[in-house]
This record gives sequence, structure tokens and C-alpha cells, in this order.
Amino acid sequence: MKKLAKNRGAIATAKVIPYNQAAYVVLSVGLIIASLVLFSAEPAISEPFFGNPFNIYRVAIMALAMVFLLLATKDGWKSNLHQAEAETKKLPKVQKLLRRLQIILPALAIIFIVLQIFLPEFAVNLIRKESQPFYRTGIFIKSAFQIVGLVFFAKTAKYYFKEKNYLAGVLSYLLALVLFVMAGEELSWGQRIFHWDTPADYAKLNTQGETNLHNLDTQAFQNTLYFGGWLLLVALPFFRSNLKKLFNKTKHLKFVNEFLPPIAFTTLFAVAFGLFDPIGTDNGIYWGSNLFIVVGTLIILCAEVYLAVKSHSDKNLSKSLLLLAAFIAVTIGSAFFNRTWKLNVGVPTEYLELFISFGIMLWSIIVNQRTHSLASRTIASSADDAD
Repeated sequence: MKKLAKNRGAIATAKVIPYNQAAYVVLSVGLIIASLVLFSAEPAISEPFFGNPFNIYRVAIMALAMVFLLLATKDGWKSNLHQAEAETKKLPKVQKLLRRLQIILPALAIIFIVLQIFLPEFAVNLIRKESQPFYRTGIFIKSAFQIVGLVFFAKTAKYYFKEKNYLAGVLSYLLALVLFVMAGEELSWGQRIFHWDTPADYAKLNTQGETNLHNLDTQAFQNTLYFGGWLLLVALPFFRSNLKKLFNKTKHLKFVNEFLPPIAFTTLFAVAFGLFDPIGTDNGIYWGSNLFIVVGTLIILCAEVYLAVKSHSDKNLSKSLLLLAAFIAVTIGSAFFNRTWKLNVGVPTEYLELFISFGIMLWSIIVNQRTHSLASRTIASSADDAD
């Protein structure tokens, strides 16, 4: 009896969060709230960037918020190295694709910033040419990615409704609806194709005189897209292990694990989030949400280096250091040396939006493949039971 009581006491103690971890949670939440309060008080970082102490305070608060969040979740993200391969081993085609993209996508981000620095006219015409032929190619490429993502989430919803998992089905349809709206907004609901005139009263409210909603408040919509894209493609993959443990504890939300982006996404897309409007513009890094993305990505990549050092893996360390160096190079190039802004104000972040749209499409395909894998395992299990 005494032994049983002792074991129960040990289990109860194990469930209690250690004091240092609890302190990290409180500090990270408090500093994140402070960041949000500062952003709501003054969204734009003041100029000059390095000449105003207020900017340094904001960077420090954002950095500490991320550091304490990492410390609070350390046990989970330390297992990333072991789970990154395991989570896709049942999807061999996906695993092979992700391995290739881990080289291709960071390299593309570097190529895009090099073009914007040294060949700005070509960089503008490549993605946002304002005349025919090949008019605004970036918009149509992004829309194509979004429409493909829409189709795959609709197929996923069909599977879940067939399995009578209505929560998962509704979530899939909602994601498909979001992508439908994104594609519609990107094409100005057909105006980009059919070139109708915008009603005069509405054109006065729209910053680009188009038939869409996002240009009624371009900066707010951009902040939502970029920060949401960063959460999906960089932050959530990094914290996947922690989130998976959380959702596994809840029976009705366990399905959300199938929607979590794979750990490999952090490696794929982190470098791309160094692409933003130059410091000399009215938005770009001057906006608090974009600054948080840069600071957060930098710290996550530093954590990846730390993980590689702790694992004594020369291969992972080399890859992590290369990613960190690439992100720093792209960020500095975007902030101080980007020359496309003067030629076309929308170009710098147009490249980032390409990565975000591609990432969403890739995510939708992986989620759909996971459902196919679940279905195959269910059929195999049923066959084994029948035998």
C-alpha cells in the first residue's frame, strides 16, 4: 500500500509544471501581450530605425517573448530532430518532395533578393509587369496555388464527412472557403481577367481603385496574411510536437493533428520571410507585425542551430547554419539594398506572397495525403480483423 501511494504521489508530482517552466510561460505570455499593446498603440516603427531607443525596446520585448516561449516548450521542440523523418515515413512521396524543396525554396529566396538588388527592372517584370503580355504574372500564379489548395481541402472535407467526423469536415470546408476568398481577392473577383470598370464611389475607397476588399485597408490585410503565413509555415511546424501532445489529450480535437504542418516546413519557408519592403518604405519592417516575424524567425533558426549542436550531428548543424546565414542575408538585402520599391511599390512583398501561397497549397496536399494514409490504415486494419 505504501509503495502504491508513493507511486501515485510520484505521478501527481510529475504532472505539476516545474516552477521555472511556469515562470517561462508567464513571462512569454506577458511579453507577447506587451508586444500587442505596443503594436496597437503605434503599429509603425519610428524612423530612423537604429536612432530611436523606442525601436530597440520593441525588438528586445519581441525577442524575449520568443526566447521565453522556446524555454517554456523546450521538451517538445527538442524532439523535432527525431520526429521530422518519422512523421512523413508513411508518406514516401511527400517525404521525397520535402527533401528536394528544402534545397529549392531557400535557394529561390536568395535568388529573388539578388534579382531585386542587382537586376531590379527584371525582378519587377518577372512578377509584376504592368503591361501585356504576361501581365501581373505573380497574381495569377498565387491564385493558381490557392485554387489547387481549395480543391485538396474540399477533397479532405469529403473524406471526413464520409467518416462522419463532422468537426474535421467543417474545418476542411472552412479552409477551402478561405482559399476561395483569397483567390477571388487576388483576381479582384474577375476584374483582373475581364477588366470591368470599378464603380466610381467604390473606387474612391479602394487604394488601387479595384473591385476587392483587401485594398480598402491594404496594410491590415497584409499584416494578417504575412503573420498568418508565418504562423502556418514557420512557427506551428517548429512547435508541432508540443501541439500534438496537447491535441492528443482531447478526444474530439485529436483530428487537428492531421492538419498541423510538418516540422520540415520551418526549414522550407523560414528564409522566405526575410523578403519584405525596404526600411525606407511606409510599411515593410516598420510595421510591428513584420518586425516580429523577422525577430521570431531569427530566434527559431538560432534554436535549430542549438538543437543541431546538442544532437552532435554535423549534417544538421551545417544545414541549420546555412539556413540562418541565408535568412540573415535575405533580411539585410531586403531591408537596406532592395531597389525594386522605387520602380514598383508592390514588388518586394509580392515574392513573399508567392512563398506563402505555395506553402498553403503544399500544406493542403499533405493534409489530404494524410487522410488517404488514414483510410488505407483503416482498410488494412479491417482486413486483419476479418482474417
